[in-house]
Amino acid sequence: MLKMTDIGLFCEPGNFYIDPLNPCDTAVITHAHADHARAGMKNYICTPETASIMRSRIDQNLSIKETKYNQSLRLGKTTVSFHSAGHVLGSAQIKIQFNKKTAVITGDYKRAFDPTCPSFDVQKCDIFVSEATFANPKYIWPSFSDEIEKIYKWYEHNYKNKINSIIYCYSLGKAQRLIKTIKEAYNIPIYAHQAIRTINKIYKKHGISNLETKTISKIKSFLPGLIVIPPGAKKSKHIKHLIPNKTAMCSGWALNNCRDCDMGFVLSDHADWNDLIKTIEETEAKEVVIIHGSGPLLRKYLNEKGITVTNYNKFKQAEKTVQLSIFQ
Repeated sequence: MLKMTDIGLFCEPGNFYIDPLNPCDTAVITHAHADHARAGMKNYICTPETASIMRSRIDQNLSIKETKYNQSLRLGKTTVSFHSAGHVLGSAQIKIQFNKKTAVITGDYKRAFDPTCPSFDVQKCDIFVSEATFANPKYIWPSFSDEIEKIYKWYEHNYKNKINSIIYCYSLGKAQRLIKTIKEAYNIPIYAHQAIRTINKIYKKHGISNLETKTISKIKSFLPGLIVIPPGAKKSKHIKHLIPNKTAMCSGWALNNCRDCDMGFVLSDHADWNDLIKTIEETEAKEVVIIHGSGPLLRKYLNEKGITVTNYNKFKQAEKTVQLSIFQ
């Protein structure tokens, strides 16, 4: 039914790939992050929100079939439907039904509250294909509201001392979650990198409000508001003039260290250890396939619960073809 190839995860009876690594005829896309939605596919299938982001990021002329949440479509011998993954706007779990069995491929997902996208929609299944980015008991997320309050207090201290507050977070998903929450809780000015402002417009098009931001000034050395920048723009010429400054990162990895930033705030768009376990149990799946991350502690935990676990990290072994032991 499913196998991993050098192109990516392939559904043979449906004749499509899910988040393929390399060009193919039909790509079913879970969400629009660049490690899941790539250029070069002949045809794409995804949610309308994901389609909007992909057209903006890749090519306006992409051939995309849009499908809303909970709508079924026939692909080959399979029935496929999309269900919210709670990761970013438009993110979806892909449910595949074939020969009286059901598989759910999650892409990336989270269970925590996010005002900018629908919550995770639990789907009962036989096989659950899960990410394992933070599959370790040390990754337990603190309260989202507590972290937002910490960010505000950090900003407030810097503001009183005329120090710029630069916070790094991904331009798709995390930035919108942060901006909307900060604006509604504290109503402070937000300055954002153009990459973030472009995605904000797409969110607004799909009904997500309170994402208005200001352009980063090229003249002023001090901006009286929170400055939101993608991690990839740390060395951008647009922020070299923002001196003096303090920097912070927003990431689940902030539990480990803050890398080259002054502060770290634990804001993740992935499930933590507790939510990985909770989700797998709620699906009632008897087999779990790990596709992002190795998750040795998760495998051990699930095996002790009588759940079969197949580990396949596609980024490490994409050159091989491995049959996954599901739908057999």
